[in-house]
Amino acid sequence: MSQPITRGTGAGIAYMLLGIVLLPVMNAIAKSLTVDYPLTQVVWARFLGHLVWMSLLFGPFLGAALLRAHRPREMTGRSFVFFASNCVFIAALPHIQLATASAIMFTTPLVVVALSAPLLKERVGPWRGAAVVVGFCGALVIIRPGTDVFQPAAVLTLLSAVCFAGYQLWTRRLARYERPETLIVYTALAGAIVMSLVGPFTSRPPDDIVDGLKFAGVGLIGGAAQYFIICALQRAPASVVSPIGYAELIAAAAFGYAIFGDIPDGYTWLGAALIVGSGLVVAFLGSARRESKTST
Repeated sequence: MSQPITRGTGAGIAYMLLGIVLLPVMNAIAKSLTVDYPLTQVVWARFLGHLVWMSLLFGPFLGAALLRAHRPREMTGRSFVFFASNCVFIAALPHIQLATASAIMFTTPLVVVALSAPLLKERVGPWRGAAVVVGFCGALVIIRPGTDVFQPAAVLTLLSAVCFAGYQLWTRRLARYERPETLIVYTALAGAIVMSLVGPFTSRPPDDIVDGLKFAGVGLIGGAAQYFIICALQRAPASVVSPIGYAELIAAAAFGYAIFGDIPDGYTWLGAALIVGSGLVVAFLGSARRESKTST
């Protein structure tokens, strides 16, 4: 039985589309900045900008309630996991194509399924388990360990996907207790604090107004993308909106080609097809299982 397209579902789809368009924009900006500026400066701008922009956006409406978390320890832990995911991802960007990085990051839903059994005590089932294995085989096709084209940056991207899966699992848990505005501000809190202890000593002024705008925009765009994705998951079933996220690969490939002249090779597209196909199978089976429980 397919999910009906209600008003809430339509809004969820729209929010997800906004999020997946903004993510490769942020990644492209971050990748371009790492060419001329220290990595620590780019990461600092990513998190401090995220925290400042989201606080300015929602603070006037919520006041002190914006930072009033019901589970502050878990919110802080989640923030550190997101910080780790972004650090290794941005560190990999100078050495890997945007489309390749996006394809590897698509293993995140598969990692979520793999971790949901030991962490959330959810039943995975043999078919979803097989889909996870196929998806990770797709990642190996892209990374190709042991060959001349192997890139350590690809392993960093896979590590980022694992951390991001942990962040998503924590978000799923905390979304029952926290408002989305508080979630999105806490998301950047750990990174902003840690990098503010390092960034000022390793950074230098932007070379021109364009680079200044990039530094100002990378946090705003990243925060907005994550907020739209959270809104999408709150308004529509994950089985409906999550597969839309795979369209990010097309956007990443387009930005990578337009800005950096990157053209993904056949192995990247083959691996991406395996990962995306596995993700869609996992989403479909998860939806079918929830509908079966609802009908019984």
